[in-house]
Amino acid sequence: MVFVIPEDVRLGFNLAGIRELVCSPAELAQTVRELMGEEQISLIVVDERLLARSGAEDLHVLGKNWSGLLLVLPAPAAEEVVHEDYAMQLIKKAIGYHVRLEI
Repeated sequence: MVFVIPEDVRLGFNLAGIRELVCSPAELAQTVRELMGEEQISLIVVDERLLARSGAEDLHVLGKNWSGLLLVLPAPAAEEVVHEDYAMQLIKKAIGYHVRLEI
């Protein structure tokens, strides 16, 4: 099993002991072809952020001619960051739980 990922998540899978390969969207098709040629690999997981407009179609064609499994890992959803009021942070730290104040 190998994960093909963009540069910004380089250490994430490696920390879990999973083989990873960093590439750019332009290098994706060639990288996947090379991995498909390795006998010990039967699962290739590609980060969705590496797919260009035609990249998904290219991977689909490559996957048809390979006996292994080729998956696309959905990109993480961007979550809205909510900043808590500084005074509320101090109150929560001092008393150990969140208090809702309405004035």
